[in-house]
Amino acid sequence: MMDRQIVCLAVPSFELALARLVEPRLRNRPVGIAPAALPRTLLHDVSSEAALDGLYPGMTVRQALHRCPALHILTPDATRTAQAHTMLSHIITRYAPVWEPTNPGAFLLDLTGTMRLFGPACDTAARLQRDIAMQAHLDGVLGVGSNKLVAQTAAGLVQPAQLYEVRHGSERAFMAPLSIETLPLLHHPRMKSVYQCLNDLNLRTFGDVADTPLPALTLAVGKWAAPLLRWAQGIDSTPVMPPPIQPSVETSRTWEPDEIDDGTIWHGLADLLEELCRLLRTRQRVCGQLALTIRYSDHIRATVQHHIDPPSYWEIDLTPPLRTLFRQGIRRRVRISTLTLGATDLTSPAEQGDLFNTIDAAYNRRARAQHLTLTLDRLKARFGNNIIRYGRTH
Repeated sequence: MMDRQIVCLAVPSFELALARLVEPRLRNRPVGIAPAALPRTLLHDVSSEAALDGLYPGMTVRQALHRCPALHILTPDATRTAQAHTMLSHIITRYAPVWEPTNPGAFLLDLTGTMRLFGPACDTAARLQRDIAMQAHLDGVLGVGSNKLVAQTAAGLVQPAQLYEVRHGSERAFMAPLSIETLPLLHHPRMKSVYQCLNDLNLRTFGDVADTPLPALTLAVGKWAAPLLRWAQGIDSTPVMPPPIQPSVETSRTWEPDEIDDGTIWHGLADLLEELCRLLRTRQRVCGQLALTIRYSDHIRATVQHHIDPPSYWEIDLTPPLRTLFRQGIRRRVRISTLTLGATDLTSPAEQGDLFNTIDAAYNRRARAQHLTLTLDRLKARFGNNIIRYGRTH
């Protein structure tokens, strides 16, 4: 059986690294990432220079500025982060047949069976690291191991532009001296009691857990005993899962300057729905789920979704769900910079006619609305989108 070759690639403090590429003056300065520079806002990430002054993620901006008056607060740029993450994924695709994104700027790669093409996994990882540094100007950390757990743990032990390889057969020896705090899963809310129990029993390292008999560990932590014992021995059989390919269609609207008037925002949203439905009809796909993403002036993003049953591509069917998304999504009295309306769960339309020619007023109104919509589609395709518009969009 072929040994697995798993590589973990991550760019530490991804948003900070991107911000420093755009603003070189921020290098070697204490920097923190927060949704807004307000006193009670919590820091999402801090630079190593800020950490030396005692700052940490989860601290309020007021506390951080009190400890480090020179701290520079940055707000997240979701568009920049998504674009950089996509760029890294394109570079990774050249080397890895299967890869899994874990966080923005972090990936797991399965290089099993690629040795004849690219050589040993360690050499391939080094070339990948060099390509990312040259093309994206980012320094990543790399962990190479026989499974996802070992590779991720190894990557977390090194500094940027370094690589840590764990040879096959040495997984238990590698994990043994490490503190159980290095396992991210233990900080999940459901695992807090398990983590506390291990501390109470003085099981501080993976070696301590691995030397504990399974029956004794079961008495202490219950159903988590078996997986904990496997992790402590460096055993992880979970596969690298590629990102799901979900077909979708989306349209967006950006206001300059940012907008706060509900009427204007709803009119822009109605325009987006018309454009989205026209795209769906052109591609002969009906929408099973409608998603609205709102980006505010302070760079906070909010996304709300609504299931469409039965799926449709008609404005007459999607306008009521859109009103629901509008009410649910726009709750903050903060100016809005961008609205994005997306359709997912796309399927082919299944039109069905009536068996008997019955006269039904509701059916006739719906049929007239559909015929009118198709006529408007043809007019706009020939003369442009602004040739005719609904009254509610003004």
